[in-house]
Amino acid sequence: MLGTLRPVRALRWLALPLALSVTHVVFEDHADAKPKKTKQKKKTGPSMDDNAGRDVDEGGTAPGTTDSKASEVEVVDQTPKKKPKPGEAQPEEVTLEESDAPPEPETPEPPSPFALNWLSFTVQQDFLVYGDTQNVCPSVDQNGKEFPGNGAYSCRDAEGVYKGNVYHGSGNEVHGGFGIATLRLGLGYDRILASRLALGARVSFMLLQSPAVTGSKRPAPVSGEAHIAYYFGDAPFERKGIRPYAAFAVGFAEVQGKVSVSYYKDHIGFQQGKQGRLDAWRSTGPGFVALSPGASLPLGDFMLNGEIRLQAMLGKFAFAPGVAVSLAYGL
Repeated sequence: MLGTLRPVRALRWLALPLALSVTHVVFEDHADAKPKKTKQKKKTGPSMDDNAGRDVDEGGTAPGTTDSKASEVEVVDQTPKKKPKPGEAQPEEVTLEESDAPPEPETPEPPSPFALNWLSFTVQQDFLVYGDTQNVCPSVDQNGKEFPGNGAYSCRDAEGVYKGNVYHGSGNEVHGGFGIATLRLGLGYDRILASRLALGARVSFMLLQSPAVTGSKRPAPVSGEAHIAYYFGDAPFERKGIRPYAAFAVGFAEVQGKVSVSYYKDHIGFQQGKQGRLDAWRSTGPGFVALSPGASLPLGDFMLNGEIRLQAMLGKFAFAPGVAVSLAYGL
């Protein structure tokens, strides 16, 4: 009994792996026999074959090309520039000018807050400083010797140039002092150059001048000058108060003045004390330079100026100070 059971158990252990192997082979054959499903893509537009034979002008594009109207691509040359070799000319850069750009409008200059041009009317009184001078008029001594007198003076009486005798021994002299001289009426123009500077010119007509000097020609009645003025303080032409300034002038002019000279006709008249008087006219110039401190007072569109002129006459030298008052109108 035991002998028959042992072969049966052995066959069972051999049949089990055989059945598993057969089952595995059948499963693989069944899997290979199933049909495979394939997915087809949907058409979204015409293919190259659909467009073949169509003309480009009908609204389409040629196969394998893109629409130039739909997209424009700007090509930028990014190739690095080569440096020129030594001795080789460097290429010139081309600059495109914007010819269609409108020109920039010019900015107008703001108007000046004060008048730049001034017309003036001036009245000027000159004076002469006299030093001690002897033998002013031509004279004769008691021996008959003649003396010519001083060429800067012209001795006159009521009839004109005095032609009588003048005793040389006494009298016939001018004592030092200060006397009234020429009166001037003038027209001027001044231009404001900067915030403190003014440049101008003036032409004047002289009054109260002698008709002749030492019997010669009549002196010129017209004078002229150029001057420059410097005004003190901040923005002097915008202030409403007094504006002090200093001016320098150069020009041509003759300044004349007269003084009274006592004389005797001869030695007998001197002993008897019979004294006469003559007008001794003095002439100076014809050039001058002047330094003038002054001040201005604005009066609306007008300006009142006053100055003291320290004049030095050139030619026939003399110190001839003056006082000038002017009324100016601003343009």
